Amino acid sequence: MTDTETLPQRTFFLPELLMTIFMRMVAVACLWFALDIWSDLIGYGSNGILRFDLLDTDMQAAAAALSVLYPVAAIGLWLKGSWGPVVWTVTAAVEVARHESFPGIFGTSGPTLLMIVSTVALYLALRITLWLKKPVRAGPKLAAR
Repeated sequence: MTDTETLPQRTFFLPELLMTIFMRMVAVACLWFALDIWSDLIGYGSNGILRFDLLDTDMQAAAAALSVLYPVAAIGLWLKGSWGPVVWTVTAAVEVARHESFPGIFGTSGPTLLMIVSTVALYLALRITLWLKKPVRAGPKLAAR
């Protein structure tokens, strides 16, 4: 008998794989947005007009919050931590709130909001699929007393 015959067989579950791929794609997008915000804040992007010291106080607060939240969300989503989707939800809420509450300051960003809504919808669909189709895994049997 070889070692491979005694190892338990790992079952393949497609919704788990899809959720992992989806969360890693959102993590890469969060990292991209973080790098974009940081490049603006240090004056590298946007021809230096969005440098942190040149922004209004409202824009400084939003940029500071998002420049911290996006990388943290990216790490949490990539590692599949339970806190990753929570931090991403807070980040998405800040992004939506800044565009919807202050359109005169931040402008209206239809593509960004559409992307956030579609990401939330896909995440919920995958989460519900995982909840409904969760495979039964054989656990250790407890001895009766």
